[in-house]
Order: sequence, then C-alpha cells, then structure tokens
Amino acid sequence: MTHFRYYILPRIRWVLSILLLCLGLLSAWVALDTPLPSSAAACERLNREHYVIDNTILASGPIQYQEFQWDSVPDNTWWAVGRQGDTVQFYTLERLAGFLWRPADTLPFWQLDLTQQEDPIYCNLFGSFPGFDLSFEATPVVICTDPRVVRVEAQLISLGASERADPQAAIDSHGVSPTFTQVADGVWAAPSTLVPGSPNDSGAINLAWCRGYDADGNLVCQNLPIS
Repeated sequence: MTHFRYYILPRIRWVLSILLLCLGLLSAWVALDTPLPSSAAACERLNREHYVIDNTILASGPIQYQEFQWDSVPDNTWWAVGRQGDTVQFYTLERLAGFLWRPADTLPFWQLDLTQQEDPIYCNLFGSFPGFDLSFEATPVVICTDPRVVRVEAQLISLGASERADPQAAIDSHGVSPTFTQVADGVWAAPSTLVPGSPNDSGAINLAWCRGYDADGNLVCQNLPIS
C-alpha cells in the first residue's frame, strides 16, 4: 500500500496531468479553428497575404547546399511551386521540426505572371546564396506551360556587366548546366548547383537560360534572360 501511495500514484497523476494538458491544447486549437503550421498552411498564409486564392501546389523539394557549408547558410529550407490560372507562385519555406513549418526569412514568396512572359518557360533559382568570390549556389527549378515539352535544360551563370552584350559567349565560357528531373506536370528540378563567379568583372548578376525540347529532341521554346 505504501509503495502504491508514494511511487505508483504520483506517476498516475503525472500521466493524467499530461493527458489533460494535451486535451486542453487540442480543445483550444479546435475552438480557434487554426491549422497547424504545416507546409500547406505556410503556403496558404503567404497566399492570403498576397491575395492569391484557389491555387494548386504543383511540386516541392529540399534546398540542400552541396558546397556552401558555413554557419550562415540556411538549414532545413524547402522550395514549392503553385499555380493559379495564368500566375505561378514560388515559395521558400523553413522546416522547424517534424511537420512544423514557417515561411523562410528571405524571399519567402513571389509570383510570375505568365501572360507577361514572351516564352512559356522559366527557371527560378531557389535559395540563391552568394559566395565570397561572386559565385553562388542555388536550386534551379524550371516551369514550362507548353505541353509539347518533355525535357528541359538550363545554363546558370554569374554574368558580368561587360558580358551582357553577348551573354551567349559568357554562357559558353563559364556557364553551368545541371541535370533536371521532372517532378510534376510542367515542373523540373535539379540539385543545388554551384556556379562560379564571373572571371571578368565585379558587376555580376545571377541568371539562368532555359530551353525545352519535345519527345523527338526538337527545340520547342527557350528563355534568354538578357537579349
């Protein structure tokens, strides 16, 4: 009896207290009608802030830096792509723990109006992070709305100011071409890719030139960011 009173009973009370606390938190969550901070909820919050409704999340994936391993490099970040009619939404999220997420601190949301684009293909450099020598590392994701496209390529470059008159020559000189995998209808992704700095001058910008091909290998569309 003494053993039950001083050892077992306190443990039973402790377990019951935890259960009551969890039940109380669950009741408060249900009463507030607030979703848990999942990745979908984080995207929906960003949608509301930018007046986007009824869009569809097409694909998502991790941003895992291969070369940059400094303390300042973001950890546990993911990209996501959504679409609403003629606009495409790009999200950058941070995974807190388990299923808990929040928008990333830098560039968590922006959207592309497809009707304003000359070409139906575009490459977004998710998580672009600068190096010390004008290099950068990013996770490239290509979207294409032309249904004939089954394969894409992209050349990433740190383009110097003196190279902008002939970007093709610069791309041929020091562009980087990652390998893409189709992850959803109209969406292709590549692993995080290191792009060397421009060897010519310091006024560099980070760009991607992408191309789409049909099943026969014919070039269907392309997007050169600077003409």
